[in-house]
Amino acid sequence: MAGWSSEFSATDIVPFTIMDEPLAIYRKEDGTLAALEDLCPHRLAPLTVGRKEGDELRCMYHGLKFAADGRCTEIPGQERISSKVCVRSYPIEEKHGAAWVWMGDAEKADVSLIPPISGPDSTEFAMVCAKFVMKGNAELVADNLLDLSHAPFIHESTFGASNMKSLKLMKEGETKRGTAVLERGVRADRWHAGRQSNPYFGEVPSDDRVISTFLVPGVFILTIHSYAPGVQDRLVDGEPAEEPIFRRCTCQMITPINDTESMFFYNFGPGVERSDLKEHAFAIADAAFAEDKAIIEAQQATIKKVPGRKMIMLAMDQPVLRYNEIYDGLRTKEAAEAAQAPAAAV
Repeated sequence: MAGWSSEFSATDIVPFTIMDEPLAIYRKEDGTLAALEDLCPHRLAPLTVGRKEGDELRCMYHGLKFAADGRCTEIPGQERISSKVCVRSYPIEEKHGAAWVWMGDAEKADVSLIPPISGPDSTEFAMVCAKFVMKGNAELVADNLLDLSHAPFIHESTFGASNMKSLKLMKEGETKRGTAVLERGVRADRWHAGRQSNPYFGEVPSDDRVISTFLVPGVFILTIHSYAPGVQDRLVDGEPAEEPIFRRCTCQMITPINDTESMFFYNFGPGVERSDLKEHAFAIADAAFAEDKAIIEAQQATIKKVPGRKMIMLAMDQPVLRYNEIYDGLRTKEAAEAAQAPAAAV
């Protein structure tokens, strides 16, 4: 993910770095997005301090102009333009109120791999969207999102788990959860039963069904439905047959800026039927994300001090291990395909 749709106006050129590659993102005349390498190949000046002219960008150092496909279309004072004078163009798509960039081989860009998040245009949830830079490696952030067993401790106050009974219920729910392996991620479905109150909608007891999906390359989708107590005794074919008391959703997207920094995009919101509570609900979640940020940045700082020190994995880390197996498998497959490419060309 490269940004929320609202970040890209009709006039601005927006800089954004993904995996140490600087991008210049802008809207074309038809409203669609374009993404170019953020440099002019002449003197390596950034195009983001240049000027948008129609569907093209002009470098304001010596006036070279580039089309949305990366071709140089004008060099002031020079008629012939070498094909070498160009910049890389990245496939970019808007979906679910967000911009998604394909960083690999453009011919392999696959729009169907854009994750099914609930964005600001959701008709099901009333979402508030935000972002911040996290001074932590993207995989550390992913581990944090996969490991919801940290919630009763890091989020002891924000998620209403400050009493020992709630702590016990949440910990038991996380211990008992099952993890299903998907083609490009993992999904966990579990219950937090017997909650006495909930910070999102008041002093009302509930049983919460928590479903989390984590997809490559670092997209977390969490939905929670709160039901009247004892709902598990009233299930029909394993599913609730009644309407929830309250429902909420959060989507969290991790984009690596470099080895030690990530952009953390996130949103949170109640079901549209309780849109009046969206700012209240987001404020609670926002405070919790700040707690995650603090522990991950402290973790990254410690890792820097003890390079090479291995982590010890525990039983609670099963979702992390399953996801890492999928992620590593995809990377291994991609590396093998890249290694075979030159031989195939011959």
